[in-house]
Formats: sequence, structure tokens, C-alpha cells
Amino acid sequence: MTSQTPEEILNSLPQKDAQKSEAGKVVYTIDLQSFLPYRMYRLAAQMSQAGHKLPTLLAESGVAIGEREWRVISVLGSYGGLTNGHVADALKTDAATVTRAVKVLKSMDFVDTKNSRRDRRKQLIYLTQKGADFHDLITPARIETGELIESCFSYEEKEQLHHLLNKLDRHLTHMENEQEDEWE
Repeated sequence: MTSQTPEEILNSLPQKDAQKSEAGKVVYTIDLQSFLPYRMYRLAAQMSQAGHKLPTLLAESGVAIGEREWRVISVLGSYGGLTNGHVADALKTDAATVTRAVKVLKSMDFVDTKNSRRDRRKQLIYLTQKGADFHDLITPARIETGELIESCFSYEEKEQLHHLLNKLDRHLTHMENEQEDEWE
């Protein structure tokens, strides 16, 4: 095994002009069953298909919103009024995605906004009563899904799992902060 960078490896590969190329052989392999990012991704995908599926719940509600808008409603239902940046941080998405969702939700009277007195660029986003009612229509089935997923664990195992997930969350936040390196 060499210690070449990925760019060096790609640049050293022979170039072929043929229409069909041979099957490639990798130098580095990952045991996906023990690679935590893959396992977490796969579990998240499996959990989204378990129990009451969100797309089905949204479709059955008769309200024409997508999962992006639901995630904003869910965060606001859990945390109360937040700024766009705080919603984006809670969802680990970008502010533009939140802005698009808020625009849809505002047109449906599910959310409203208040401008900051100190900084007119900042807005507080909050659920209207109509948005809160919709949140309360969908949330019980989402809670039941969470309970179904967790039902394979004992109380002690759930405590340990949440402890480990919190530890991983803190570590990843620390890694993000280290990588930002915005300060001189």
C-alpha cells in the first residue's frame, strides 16, 4: 500500500481510449459493516422506512407539503420560535433550504415571522395555530414510530445508546469547529 494522495493515484492511472474498460480494482477497501458513517446512514434510511412513513402521513393529511417543510414544523414544534440559522443548525442543513421551506409554510399560514428590533436582518420563525394543529396531527404517529424503533432495547440499553449518541454528537461538533479554522 502506498501513501499517495487520491489525486496522485488518479493521475498515475493509465488512460484508455477504448469504448469499454475493464472492471476497476480498488487499492483501499472499507469494511462497510464496521464503518460508522455507512452504518449510521444505512440505519437512518432503514428507520425512515419503519413504522408510520413520513411521506405517507403527509399525503394522508391532505396538506401539500414535503418532508423539508415537515422538518421545519417539527423543529419549531419542539423548540419554539427560532431564527433561520438556528433552524438550519438544528436540521444540519443550509439556510437557503430553510428559507424555501419557510416561504411555502408562510404561504399556507403554518408559520409566521417577526423581525428583530436590534437587527432587522434577523427574523424569528414560529408556528401559527394552524401550523401547531398540523404538527399535532402528524406528531403522535411519529412518536409511535420512534417507540417502535426503540422497542428492541431495554431501558438501560436506550440510556447507553443515547449517552453514546450524545458523546458522538459532541465529538463531531468539536471536529466541525476544529475544521472551520476561521480565526488567525
